[in-house]
Amino acid sequence: MASFGGSNYKRPRSAFGGPWLAALAFVSLIGGCATGPQYPLYSPLAVTGTFGYTEQRINDTTYRITYVTPSRTAYSPYANPEPHRTALLNLANDMALMRAAELALANGSQTFRVTQRDNDVDVRRERYDRFCDDPFWPRRPYYYPPSYYRCGPDGYTHFQARSTLTVEFGHKPGDEHYVAQDVLARLQQTYPTARAAGSAKQ
Repeated sequence: MASFGGSNYKRPRSAFGGPWLAALAFVSLIGGCATGPQYPLYSPLAVTGTFGYTEQRINDTTYRITYVTPSRTAYSPYANPEPHRTALLNLANDMALMRAAELALANGSQTFRVTQRDNDVDVRRERYDRFCDDPFWPRRPYYYPPSYYRCGPDGYTHFQARSTLTVEFGHKPGDEHYVAQDVLARLQQTYPTARAAGSAKQ
């Protein structure tokens, strides 16, 4: 990092030219490069690297399908996890069902059964000390540093859910089952932008 002290420091002639202009251009370049791809909510995990669906073929009629949700952040280290847990588990289950319906149709089956369901929610809290300016500290000349005091902890809570379904294509009379076309129609109505770029941030 450049040093701004010592005898070699030269004051820039203008805040809108010279070194300052170059610095602003560099910051703009970095900011432009920081924007990554905007993936759809319904994406393969292998593509996004952080969320999406995966599948494992067990045999000709059985698959294990997992969906990992995008991470959700609450701006408090004490956030109640229950509302986030419920919403994210519903999302993970729905996206896994969507993939199951697609696979059923791709394998020539109009129906499928869920024989096992495993859900999990990861809750990660980050805490740090927050410092506030003391409004009762006597006013002092500008060259004195301001007075700060510790005014309590702050932080974030991150949530991410995972749903794993073991599904069998087809069904026997009396079995509880899903109709693949009905599942796709319902979920496409519930998540109309799930396949649109950037929908994972909704």
